[in-house]
Amino acid sequence: MSAPPAEVLAAFGATGEPALLPGGMGRTWLVGDLVLKPVEDVVEHAWVAEVYDAWSCEEVRVPQPLRAADGWSFAGWGAHVLVPGEIAKVGEDPAWFRAAHDAFHDAVADLPRPAFLDDRDDAWAYGDRVAWEAWAPRGRPATVTLLERALGMLEPLALPAQVVHGDLCVNMLRDGDVPGVIDWPAYHRPRGWSLAVVATDAVRWEGVATSLFDEWDLGAEWPQLLLRAVVYRLATRAWFEWAGSATGDEDGYSLGAEAVLDVIGERLR
Repeated sequence: MSAPPAEVLAAFGATGEPALLPGGMGRTWLVGDLVLKPVEDVVEHAWVAEVYDAWSCEEVRVPQPLRAADGWSFAGWGAHVLVPGEIAKVGEDPAWFRAAHDAFHDAVADLPRPAFLDDRDDAWAYGDRVAWEAWAPRGRPATVTLLERALGMLEPLALPAQVVHGDLCVNMLRDGDVPGVIDWPAYHRPRGWSLAVVATDAVRWEGVATSLFDEWDLGAEWPQLLLRAVVYRLATRAWFEWAGSATGDEDGYSLGAEAVLDVIGERLR
């Protein structure tokens, strides 16, 4: 994607030459100590910016958002001050990552459910609804078969919901003792589901041992939360397949998900 134009840089007071940052889906740019990226949903972006602008939790660092003249975004772009740190790997220190997850979710526990969740319409929202609202799976036959296997193991859950982070595994930064959290896709689900997404992502994408599921066990509901985490990721993948924008299986979605389902199935017996 093209770098932010000069008028966007000026709107946020950014000076210097934009440099493309790694990750961020190839759309995130660093200008000095400011990070600029396209805004997909103005309402959602403004909600996150308001929460971060009022942030008072000292146990977790979050991006300081920047205002433009007409609000939290300008010409389809948003900006925040760079949060220093390296992407934290779950496998390097699971206890630290778990504590950071819990600190973030303690800080946002009292936020009301965002209204924009009702209008969100993308692959990840679809995956969430397949996992929690019984939406029908669609995608390539192999992916749908895995999804149907997972869905067949689901049982009802009666857990309180709160605002959670749906993608912490690649959005937690470590720089000293205080963790940093970036790129927040918000959902309103049981907080244990957010931890389950981290756990299953770490096993499938980082190669962390499945003993992590035992280490982070939340009790009787834990296997069901893990299942919904797998369904969320698989159904998101399936949406891209259905839309014709997924190629191959080089990221290991199917193989990794099948192995995780084997482990969860054993726990449910």
